[in-house]
Amino acid sequence: MLTEIRLHGRAKACRLELWQGRPRLFRHCGNQPMHTSLHPVVFSGDTMTDVDRAYNVVRKELAEVGLLAEGKYLDQIELWISDRPSEGESAYIFEAPGPWVSKGYKPGVIYLPSDTPNVPNLPGLTLIDVIRHEFAHAWYYIDPKFFREDWFVRTFGAQYKNCNPRALEVWKRQLQINFDYQLHLSRCRSEETRKKLYRKLLYRNFVSGYASNCACEDFAETFMFFLKYRNSLDRFAESRPVVYQKLQSVERAVTKTARRLRSNRGTTWRVLSA
Repeated sequence: MLTEIRLHGRAKACRLELWQGRPRLFRHCGNQPMHTSLHPVVFSGDTMTDVDRAYNVVRKELAEVGLLAEGKYLDQIELWISDRPSEGESAYIFEAPGPWVSKGYKPGVIYLPSDTPNVPNLPGLTLIDVIRHEFAHAWYYIDPKFFREDWFVRTFGAQYKNCNPRALEVWKRQLQINFDYQLHLSRCRSEETRKKLYRKLLYRNFVSGYASNCACEDFAETFMFFLKYRNSLDRFAESRPVVYQKLQSVERAVTKTARRLRSNRGTTWRVLSA
């Protein structure tokens, strides 16, 4: 169940600042009457400041790359904090209606657990990175048709929702027939050196271990990296060539979408169903 306290809603009672040079601010707001909690979540000032800063950093990045404008496209995406603590996830978003709707959740909303900030998927990542990742899933929610185009399968090897087989399993099978890998593996003198070789090759192909779960997570982690390093993607060209190719593909997808949004300026974007 969601607490009656909600962060950053687009309902008039809770909407604070428009995206016209000013950031959106977070505050507690009791305007979700459908479901209430007997034990409302209390957030410290530091946590609220961290969430506010992280959310607005990502929104600014999305505006800079052309995926967000006032009232359009990814500007429709809300961020709430649930009253449930993390069960391993750093954040989550529901991409289609389901039974959880009866508990007060909404599709297309980014949710942070009540114990935010918590440990991200990869050491060194931040709350900003977590929100970047979830906005990638939100992009799919807003525009699923775009993700059914050929560019996605060419880049990530499967349809967005296709997790069978897992990307990691496909990659492992490719390793088994990779002559260079087998040659280097035969020269490893210990289990530790074999693991190091495996990890080195894994991170040449995936942004993170989590990205290897399935195509949708591969995309979300790559999109997170794109926003974070968008002004210096060439740094990955030699050290992580497959990741670099994925980043270039995401960059082209962003550019194509931004151009389409500019050409449709003045029209109203509606959230499409998957």
